Amino acid sequence: MKQKLEMMSLLYNQRYIEKQFSEEKFQFFLEEDTIFPVEGRRKKYRKGDMLLVEDDEVDDILFIESGYLMAMKDEENIIDFLGPQDIIGLSNLLLGSPSDYVYQVISNELTALTYAKADVIDKVMNTQEGYFYHYVHMQNQVARMMEKEELLRLPSEERISRAILKLGEKFGQSTQGDPDTICFPTQISKGMLAQYTNLNPNTVTNILQKLQAEEILISTKRMIYFDTYKLQEKLDVQ
Repeated sequence: MKQKLEMMSLLYNQRYIEKQFSEEKFQFFLEEDTIFPVEGRRKKYRKGDMLLVEDDEVDDILFIESGYLMAMKDEENIIDFLGPQDIIGLSNLLLGSPSDYVYQVISNELTALTYAKADVIDKVMNTQEGYFYHYVHMQNQVARMMEKEELLRLPSEERISRAILKLGEKFGQSTQGDPDTICFPTQISKGMLAQYTNLNPNTVTNILQKLQAEEILISTKRMIYFDTYKLQEKLDVQ
């Protein structure tokens, strides 16, 4: 009895669930042939393609393999950026539910594995593991939304600084020979950064120039390089 209680405690432990049922493992779970195997189709998209349009019915669940896209509301407000290992269409498990956002490709190419939503729902609803995978996904989505809301409440300079750090660490690339220096993803333009942070483009340019004067970043027409250590140090005192 004691052993059974310990196992139950372990099974429902929050950290254990988040570790064992991560979004990265969800795709492998779907294709397992032990119960309700789901077959995915690999699709390629080009820059500017719309994966989903706001209010359209969501018929597929998409797992991003490579490339980047932005999620927009009302065709002009950039809510989030997504990339490899992100999932689209899993938030609402009702068939025929509408998309909350427009999802548009911003990289030259994007590859996604697509699964019929009806098949995914069958597996999620009929297996305990499926419930946990969906639970972890929704927890992550809520955390991202709360983080974005908190970002938009910050003063302009801190808002831009934190956005650069967050997006750079997630989607950027470390420079060779200097792991502390990250190249901000070129797919995200300064105009997109302004929309994402709900700031005027001129305000963003002025802040980037200030950070450059502080030798935290180097900004050119096409590239932004920033020192993660210096930027984090600046944020720690704000």
